[in-house]
Amino acid sequence: MKPISTKNNTLPDKIYLTVEKELKLFYFSAFRRRPKNLLTLELIKECYSDQINFFLNQISQIIKSYKKSNNKKELYSNLIEFKKNEGCNKKIMESIILHFSGSYENLAFTSSELKTLFLFEEK
Repeated sequence: MKPISTKNNTLPDKIYLTVEKELKLFYFSAFRRRPKNLLTLELIKECYSDQINFFLNQISQIIKSYKKSNNKKELYSNLIEFKKNEGCNKKIMESIILHFSGSYENLAFTSSELKTLFLFEEK
């Protein structure tokens, strides 16, 4: 898969690749009923490129914020707010949570917090 955005050195590869893959899938499925022509493909690419960059910047900010404050409640609140973004899904959230769980041993989410973070509307 060819990278869409410039590599963000502050993010782990797993998060970077998951965000790219999942947002591409999201936008291609969102536009599936449109005619398959070059204009539609350019529109899809523009949408997911912008959203990928937005997601990567938001995730970087969440990580930086947690590194600075080490405040679990603030992190949880930021993740709840982040999951409201169009295109966010369980796989993206899982890659973020796995990063935090692997990088910060003292950080543990309760089962109810995880349930809330992984609760997405089914389409």
